[in-house]
Amino acid sequence: MKKQTLATWMKLTGLLLILGTAGMANAKTIELGTIGSGNYSFTEVVTFGQSFTNYVGFTLDAPSDVTSFVKSFDMSILSFDLLGIDNFSVTLQSLGQSGFQTLSSISSNPVSFDDFLAPGQYRVAISGIGSGLFGGLYSGSLQVAAVPEADVWIMLLIGFAAVLYQLRRNQRTLEHEPVAA
Repeated sequence: MKKQTLATWMKLTGLLLILGTAGMANAKTIELGTIGSGNYSFTEVVTFGQSFTNYVGFTLDAPSDVTSFVKSFDMSILSFDLLGIDNFSVTLQSLGQSGFQTLSSISSNPVSFDDFLAPGQYRVAISGIGSGLFGGLYSGSLQVAAVPEADVWIMLLIGFAAVLYQLRRNQRTLEHEPVAA
């Protein structure tokens, strides 16, 4: 009798462990490394009941205009969710001296932001709970455009001033020339 009780207890414990890990929180990190001008995309599938917070990390060498778009795909038939993510939110974070700090956070679907970012290390935190029968799916992209530094702007302004000076000088010369008769 004692062996049978122990075997039943072990089976029940194993079943509870399997069921308990099915809805456990999950975290995944997608590291893009140091990025420059261009487009970068990412996609992730989550299982039903899975609570997740995934991170997309990247580093910038130069000031950049970063635009991001992240969307959770939902699909249902006759009010029955096949694909979906509940509590979907996206947060842009930067690495400071005391760890990652939130720059902006949005809890809607789709999510987009457009920020001018200084050189440094950043991450996009994506979180939610897979709610569809087949779980959930999200996809996102980062578009990075380099922003010229101050010395480039100064050279551009000096060149523009030189062109204006030459145009003005040519205009004065034409005003003072005698007309041939």
